[in-house]
Amino acid sequence: MSPARNDLLGDRKKKSMKAEAPVRRRLAPEERSQMILDHAIAFFAERGFDGQLKDLAEIAGVSQALIFAYYGSKQVLIERVYEKVYIGRWKDSWHEMLVDRTKPLDERLREYYADYLKAIDEPIWIRIVLHSGLSGNELTRRYVSGRVEKILRTIVSEVYDTFKFSKKDFPEADLYEIVWDLQASFLYGLVRKHIWNLPVMQDSERLIEQRVRHFMSGLNARGVARRHNKAR
Repeated sequence: MSPARNDLLGDRKKKSMKAEAPVRRRLAPEERSQMILDHAIAFFAERGFDGQLKDLAEIAGVSQALIFAYYGSKQVLIERVYEKVYIGRWKDSWHEMLVDRTKPLDERLREYYADYLKAIDEPIWIRIVLHSGLSGNELTRRYVSGRVEKILRTIVSEVYDTFKFSKKDFPEADLYEIVWDLQASFLYGLVRKHIWNLPVMQDSERLIEQRVRHFMSGLNARGVARRHNKAR
């Protein structure tokens, strides 16, 4: 084959490849802002909050200046991560679910934890939670003190109502720790599953039922002991 023929075929191949190459769509500002945020969530989940924006920019395929143009500073970007990862998954209906006294407390707890796990059971969520706590940027502390503790205090109140405990017989600080143990058991399960890559029970409904039953059994035993002591 002549050199001229080779050149002609080469030109045709280049033109064909150029025609088949995907056309990069110019993103609207809102889409580009969301794209940067999505990359930031994955980036901080993987590298922690000490990760550099220049590295994030490289991964996202944008300039560092563009990140600043959209978010102003790293702290503002971190705040948006907080809103998306923490607040965006939170449901005010969880509180209403827990105070619905037309249902037994154990049923309410099972419904709450089933819905709660659906919202948080993924690697990015638990990694963001752990990295935030380790870096000291207070995202996790703010989330816990502002929202999670309200839920836990609600469960404490519902336990007092269900079992008719008095705060004299069962100090609130003691009950609060027991409720935290229940909550923490689910978070620890996410660490096992998504951080340590260890097997956990796949049947989440059964897992929740077991943990709630164990929680309620302990409270029932305490109630029986209290009544026995009063009868003596």
